[in-house]
Amino acid sequence: MSEYHNVLQSGTIGNVDVRNRLVMPPMGTNFADETGAVTDQMLDYYADRASGGAGLVMVEVAAVEYPHGKAITRQLRIDDDEFVSGLSRLADRIRAHGAAGFIQLHHAGRQTTTEETEGHQPVSASAVTDEFLGTEPRPLDTEEVEALVERFAEAADRAQRAGFDGVELHAAHGYLVGQFMSSRTNRRTDRYGGDLEDRMRFPLEIVDAIRTRVGDEFGLSVRISADEFVEEGNDLEDGKRAAKSFEDAGVDVVNVSSGTYESMPQLLEPMEYEEAWRTHLASEIGAVVDVPTIAVGVIRHPDTMNDVLTDENIDFVAVGRGHIADPEIGRKIADGRAEAIVPCISCNVGCLDDGIFASNQVSCTVNPEAGREAEFDAEPRIREQKDVLVVGAGPAGVEAATRATARGHDVTLAEQTDDLGGQLTLAAATPGKEKIDWLCNHLETKLDAAPVDVQFGARITVDDVREAAPDVVVVATGARPLVPAIEGIDREHVCHTWDLLADETTVEGDTVVVIGAGKTGCETAEQLAANGHTVSVLEMREEGAPGVERASQADASDRFADDDRITIHTDRRVTEIAPEQVITDGGKTFDADTVVLATGSEPNDELVDELTDLDLDIYVAGDAKSPNGIHTAIHDGCEIGRSIGAREPTVSPKQ
Repeated sequence: MSEYHNVLQSGTIGNVDVRNRLVMPPMGTNFADETGAVTDQMLDYYADRASGGAGLVMVEVAAVEYPHGKAITRQLRIDDDEFVSGLSRLADRIRAHGAAGFIQLHHAGRQTTTEETEGHQPVSASAVTDEFLGTEPRPLDTEEVEALVERFAEAADRAQRAGFDGVELHAAHGYLVGQFMSSRTNRRTDRYGGDLEDRMRFPLEIVDAIRTRVGDEFGLSVRISADEFVEEGNDLEDGKRAAKSFEDAGVDVVNVSSGTYESMPQLLEPMEYEEAWRTHLASEIGAVVDVPTIAVGVIRHPDTMNDVLTDENIDFVAVGRGHIADPEIGRKIADGRAEAIVPCISCNVGCLDDGIFASNQVSCTVNPEAGREAEFDAEPRIREQKDVLVVGAGPAGVEAATRATARGHDVTLAEQTDDLGGQLTLAAATPGKEKIDWLCNHLETKLDAAPVDVQFGARITVDDVREAAPDVVVVATGARPLVPAIEGIDREHVCHTWDLLADETTVEGDTVVVIGAGKTGCETAEQLAANGHTVSVLEMREEGAPGVERASQADASDRFADDDRITIHTDRRVTEIAPEQVITDGGKTFDADTVVLATGSEPNDELVDELTDLDLDIYVAGDAKSPNGIHTAIHDGCEIGRSIGAREPTVSPKQ
C-alpha cells in the first residue's frame, strides 16, 4: 500500500466517480479571450492539470451574467449558448485524461468594479459598501433576484450540455450568493433577507432550479465560506447551518473555504500562514453533513494531504495555488516522486498581485511554464551545444543552469559560498518566511537530478573565465545592499537588514529606527519588536509597505495595529543620522539607539563589466540585472536557459 493511500484512493461525489482525493479547485486565470470564450491557452492549462493526476478538476469562475456579474478582466462566460461549444472542448480535454470535470458558476455582486462591469453599477443584496474595493453597490430588486435564479439554472444546463460532470455554485468569498447569505451584507426586508433561514432563500432557490434543469445524476457542489472572518459576518456556526441546508436541498459535496475580500488573508493566505491552517473548518462542516466535504487552505505537501484525509469528516483535499506551481502533483505522488513536487510558497505574486489583481493573466513565481504550456511543449531544437558557465547559485542561476542542461548543453554552476539559494537564505530567516526554505530545498532537488557540475566555494574572476574558456557565461551574482547618501550613514550604530538576517551584527539599545517600510523593512521591524525593541519605521513615500502583496499587507496591517511597539511614519525622508537620533526633512527627529537600513539593493554586476572584452556570449540574470524579486529571477533564468544555443543572446552586458 502506498504511503499516500488516503490521497490516492478513489472517491465518489454524488454519481460522479473520482479517481483520487486530490481536487484542483476553481481559480481565475484571465486565459479566456476578450469575449469570455475558451482559448487554446486555457485548454492546454487545464489539460496539463488533468493529465498531471488531479482527480477532480474544477474550472474557474464562469460568469452567469455578463458583464454585470463579471469580476476579472477576461472572465470565462457561461451566460449564453454561444459559449457551449468552447466549453465542450474544455470538458473533453479534462475528461480525456481521466479526471472528473466541474465548472464553477459565479456572479461577482459587489466584489467588482465598474471597469469590469463596463460601467454598470455593481449589485448586491443590499447597499453595503465593499471596504476592500470601495464599491458602492445597488440592491437588487425582488424581480432581479428571481431572474438571477434562472440564470444560474440555465448556466448549469449549459455545463451539462457541454459535457462536464458537474457544476459548483460559488457561494463563498463574499461574491453575490455569499452576500445574500451574510449578515454583514444582507439587510433586506423582503423574503430574501432577515435571519439565516431567509438569507439562505436565494442560494437554495438556485440549487432547486439547477436540480430541476439537470436532474439528480449531475454533480452539484457548493463552495461556502464556513467563517467569513469579518465583523458582523457569518461565523462557523452559521456555516454549519448553511451547509446542512445545502445538503437538504440536494448538493452532492460541500467545498469548505473561508473569508471574503474584506478578510483577504483568510481567503488568499500570504506566506506567513501555516500549512493546513483552516482544514478544521471542513472537519466541523463534515461533522454535521453526510455528503462529502472538500478541505482547502495552504495544503502543499503530500504528507499534509494524507494527514488531513485521516479526519473522518474530510473526504477530499483541494490544492489550489499548488496546482499552478506544479500541474503534476497527483502523478508525482502516484509514481513515488513526491520529493520532485514544485512547492508553492504562497508569495501571491504571479497569480494574484501581478496577475488577477493587475488584470493580467496568471503566472507563477516557481513555474515559468504556467499558462505557457504549448510554448514549452514546442521548444525549438538547439542549434549548437555550448559550454556554459553560470556564476551564482541563487534562484536565477539554478533555473538557468537546469534549463540549459535540459536543452543539451554542458553546464558548470559556480557559487562562491557553500550553499545554494543566494538571497533566498536571507529571506527565509525573517519571521513567517519558512516557505522560502521549501524553495531552497527544491532548488537542491532540481540540481541533484540534473547533470550540472556544481562548484561551491568558487569565487569566479575574469581570469577564471578566461582560463575555462566557456562559450557562454550567465552572470547571476545577485544584488548587494543599497546604501543611500545620507549624512552619518557610516556611524557605528548603523547596520543593514542583510547584516541582521545573516547574524553578522546585533541590535543594541531599546529604540530602533528602521529606514524603509518596504517588505524587508516591515518584516525586520516585526522581528525587532518581537525581540523587545521599540521600533519606528520611516518611509519617504506616502504609503507604507510599498511592493508588499495585498494579503501580506492586510495581514501585517492587522498585526501592526495590535502592536504598540511598532510605528510606521510615511512621507519622512531621512536627511541625517546623528549619534542618538535620526533627523528627517522638516527637522522632525526620532530617537535611535540603533539604525537599521532597509533601503533596497542594487545589482552586483562588476563581473559583467570585466567580461565585456572576452569573446563569449554574456547573459545577465535576476538581481544582477535588476533586483525585482524571486518571480523575476526565476523567469529570467528560465528564459536565458532556453535561449542558449537556440536564439541570439537576449540580454546584453549593459542591459
